[in-house]
Amino acid sequence: MSTPEKVKQELLQKLKGLSDTVTDSIGDMAKGRPIFCESAVTNNRLQLCNSCTHFVKGTTQCKKCGCFMSAKTRLKSATCPIGKWGKDI
Repeated sequence: MSTPEKVKQELLQKLKGLSDTVTDSIGDMAKGRPIFCESAVTNNRLQLCNSCTHFVKGTTQCKKCGCFMSAKTRLKSATCPIGKWGKDI
């Protein structure tokens, strides 16, 4: 796969993950469910991110999904792109 094609595929994968998280959160909100995690869950998720090689501490951004983890870790429907934490962690 050529470099431009690889970059395109990686970007599309990141956008799909972001879209899935936003869609799930909006669906929960429409059903009257809370969309934000308890602070203990958010802190646990961020702690896992902080120890990850894909985490950019200066921006709190994940190199794998492109998300700003200081925001993503707060959403109940969010998951780690490499499986370090999920919806219930």
